[in-house]
Amino acid sequence: MGVAVPLKEAPPTSPQAPPESNALSWDAFLSTYLPALVLSLGTGIALPAIPVLARSFNVSFGLASGVITAFLLGGLVGSLPTGWLIDRFGRRRIMLAGPLLTSAMAVMVLTAHTFPELLIYRFLDGWAAQMWLMGRLTGIAARGRANQRGRQVTWMYGMDNLGRLSGPLLGGFIAATWGLRAPFGAYALLALLALIPGYKFIKESPTRAEQTAGMAVDAPAMTMRQLVMPRLAFFGVAFFSAMARGPIFGDMLHLYAAFTYNLDPRQIGILATSASLVTLPISFTSGILMDRYGRKKTMVPGFSGVTVTMLLLAVTAFLHMSFTWYVVVFLSTVLCQGLTGGSVQTVGTDLAPKEARGMFLGVWRFAGQVGTAGSPILFALLADKTGYGWSFVFTGAMALIVAWLLIAKVPETGQRSA
Repeated sequence: MGVAVPLKEAPPTSPQAPPESNALSWDAFLSTYLPALVLSLGTGIALPAIPVLARSFNVSFGLASGVITAFLLGGLVGSLPTGWLIDRFGRRRIMLAGPLLTSAMAVMVLTAHTFPELLIYRFLDGWAAQMWLMGRLTGIAARGRANQRGRQVTWMYGMDNLGRLSGPLLGGFIAATWGLRAPFGAYALLALLALIPGYKFIKESPTRAEQTAGMAVDAPAMTMRQLVMPRLAFFGVAFFSAMARGPIFGDMLHLYAAFTYNLDPRQIGILATSASLVTLPISFTSGILMDRYGRKKTMVPGFSGVTVTMLLLAVTAFLHMSFTWYVVVFLSTVLCQGLTGGSVQTVGTDLAPKEARGMFLGVWRFAGQVGTAGSPILFALLADKTGYGWSFVFTGAMALIVAWLLIAKVPETGQRSA
């Protein structure tokens, strides 16, 4: 009978569909880990030049932080449209368009003659980075097993850390040898190279129309209220964790070090590389811990540690302690942050409903990007008005809220199917 046809077509898009790949597989390496490594290597090469380039326009610390917040705002503004586009057209096109836009914006930075121009290019670069990341997270949510997603997400972030480990030191020497803007040329080239494995190995995900093909024809689309309200506590974790991670993710601490200790690009590169070296082992380990013991047992110690180390950074600022003391506490801070890296995005992939994965992750990323973009702004405002120490106190308080939400309001999601 005719009614039997939709039932036969439903299984390929059901929640029991085979995963796209295991965490340890050539498919995962070529479609996810390798492009993440190449893109982050370019980002890392450009990283040491960004604070010094901002300072070269003779602006204050608050205005100079705009090169960071503009990037984060680009990711914020781009999150919801990108989620809609993924559900409408599939993720592959979005993931390929992201590195193309990244490369174009890196080239434009080479020609920027005014500070507002630089801010525009950084804004669009942030949007491009969001496109690639959301496409990848949608794929993990769609195809990954519950006991694999922690490793897939955190190892993707681990490859990002590996690129940041190698990139800043190289970028500092490139800037010192060929000029302050030379690292952005390398950034543009590497973004294009990241397209090669992506073009060959990234698999398409079903669009919303394909995912709902086997459902009743009168099944309504999930509303925003249905998407958000049952998961409100989780969105709180996404927001406040981004507030706590924003100053580090946005490289505000490197900008702080450049202004406070008068560091040059090479010194910033060495500091950033040291931070990545510290966090690299723990970022790969955290995925295994989340899949084996649960999300919360990994995240609560991580965010509690961020609270303590941020308060210690406040002490170094209040007491005007030496650069040596700052480096010790800074590396302790990024070590704790490494334990949280990718954890919130893993929870997002745990919860993403199959009929609206792109839009859900768009809202999820939007909540996080509001915090990620807002925290450097607040960090800079507090630094200008009250001093750097209170900026660190504020960031530590945000991490403490995350730890409390995880303990008191959020159940474990590690065994849930996407």
